[in-house]
Amino acid sequence: MSRTAVVLLILLLAAPATSAHAAGKKRAASAQTSKKSSTSTENPTEAQPPESKPTESRPADAPVQQAEEPGLDMDFDLLEPSEAAEAPRLVDPALERAIAQRRTMLTIHQGLGLATLTTLAATVVVGQLHFNDRYRGGGDTGRYDALHTGLVIGTSTLFVGTGLLGLFAPTPFKKELRLDTITLHKFFVSLATAGMLTQVVLGLVTASQEGNLSQVNLATAHQVVGYATLGAVGAGALMIVF
Repeated sequence: MSRTAVVLLILLLAAPATSAHAAGKKRAASAQTSKKSSTSTENPTEAQPPESKPTESRPADAPVQQAEEPGLDMDFDLLEPSEAAEAPRLVDPALERAIAQRRTMLTIHQGLGLATLTTLAATVVVGQLHFNDRYRGGGDTGRYDALHTGLVIGTSTLFVGTGLLGLFAPTPFKKELRLDTITLHKFFVSLATAGMLTQVVLGLVTASQEGNLSQVNLATAHQVVGYATLGAVGAGALMIVF
């Protein structure tokens, strides 16, 4: 056999073994790939990406904070006018003293005014009894004379003191003239002042006409003005109380 024929025979015999060896390598690679796939399927957690860090829980009613946009000015006043008026403001010591003094004087004024109304009512009642005793057939005993005079002096003193407290009380705030209870109070007090002055004058004139027929008429006028003055003082007190 020639040398060439021997070489061809060796190549023919080695070809199947090489093919079988290559096929074995391919089968081994395929088996390894399948094994890896099955492992990934059996352990899905290994293939998942790492979980992100849980965020902090927030209440449902908590306001959502939004990031401020650049150039957006968030410095503005949300207060309503009424709320803004409650903001702290500078205190004027002189004004505070005037307000406190006015409050004190008007409180005393109110108390003395009610006392004046009470004593004036008593004066009118005793004055009516005195009038009946002297001019209505009461015998002119004079038993109410001293009591009536004392009540007149006490009522007049209270009335003057009450009026001075109201007149000289400080007025820290300028007030516009309008029809309200204070204005009506001042109106009725003005009528009461005129009535008190008239009462004093009529009382003195009546006493000076002792023994004359005109004394009865003057005493009657004195009595009528007394009731009118009591009504004016009562109306003025009513405006303050209610």
